Amino acid sequence: MVITSLHGTFSIIASEKDQDQLFVRSNEKKELSNVFGEKRVLDYDGESFDFFVPICKQEFANTLIMMVKEVNYSDLGKELQEMKSSSENIYA
Repeated sequence: MVITSLHGTFSIIASEKDQDQLFVRSNEKKELSNVFGEKRVLDYDGESFDFFVPICKQEFANTLIMMVKEVNYSDLGKELQEMKSSSENIYA
């Protein structure tokens, strides 16, 4: 599963060893840290992603609920464009 949100883009896969555990992966440590906390982010040895957070399915479900509750905009495209403009101004 791939989730793209204001927090970042995440790839979620199931653990091969524990059917109740998921790995939330990203190439950006900051994206994972913002959602799960910096201490939980681990280096990922896979080819496609640099970082991951191991998480049980119930906690991940709670995280998704939290992310849905944070939705307070009527136009995602406009919100993303404003975020892009803000980040470009920081580096200008």
